[in-house]
Amino acid sequence: MSRKKKKNKRDEFLAMVPEGAKRILDLGCGDGRLGSMLKIKEREVVGIEKNDMLCEAAAEKLDRVFSVDMENFVLPYPKEYFDCILCADVLEHLIEPLVFLEKCKEYLSEDGFILASIPNIRYYKVIGNLIFSGTWDYMEQGILDRTHLRFFTLINIKELFIDAGYEIIDIKRNIVAASLMRFLNRASFGRLKEFLTYQYYIKAEKSGVKIPVKKRKTCQF
Repeated sequence: MSRKKKKNKRDEFLAMVPEGAKRILDLGCGDGRLGSMLKIKEREVVGIEKNDMLCEAAAEKLDRVFSVDMENFVLPYPKEYFDCILCADVLEHLIEPLVFLEKCKEYLSEDGFILASIPNIRYYKVIGNLIFSGTWDYMEQGILDRTHLRFFTLINIKELFIDAGYEIIDIKRNIVAASLMRFLNRASFGRLKEFLTYQYYIKAEKSGVKIPVKKRKTCQF
C-alpha cells in the first residue's frame, strides 16, 4: 500500500499565485527555494535577499537576485513591472511594514497581486503560555522568533493592508493544532479558528485609495 504524501503547508500559499503571472518578485527570498517552485517556462522570478550567503544560493535558482536592504530597496525595473509580489514571512521582520507595503505598490502592476504569509500572535499556544506561565519567550524560530519586530492578529493584518492602499481579496489559514483543539473547534462551529491559526496567507490587490483609520472598514473573512 502506498503511503499518502503529507501535504506541504507552503503548497496552499503557492497555489494563490495566479497561473498567468509572468513576472514574480520574491521579497526575502532566502536561498531561493520557494521562488524556484514557481519557475516555469516564460516566467521570470526575481529575488531580494540581504543575507549574502543566501543570496548566492538563490542566484543559482532564480533569474536574478539582489542583495539589498529589504526596507530601502530600489530595483532596476520600471514601475508596475511585476504582476505578483511575494512576502513570505517578511512583514514581521520589518521596522516599518506599512512603508514597505506602500513601496511594493510602485513595482506591482495595476492588475497584479501581492501575497503575504504572516504569523498569528493570537495563536492558542502563545496565549496559553502568557496566561498560565506568564512567559513571552523568544525562540530561534516560530511565532516568537527572536528576529521578529512586529506582531499581528487578523484585525491588525487587515488594517495594515487597507492603510497601505490594498484590498484583500482572499485569506487562508494555516491551522496547526492538536486533535483535541481541532475537535473543540468543530464542536463550537469554528469559533476557535482564529486561535488555531498559526499563520495567515493573504492575497491583495492595489485599491488605489488609502483609507483614514476612522473611516476604514475591515474586509469580511
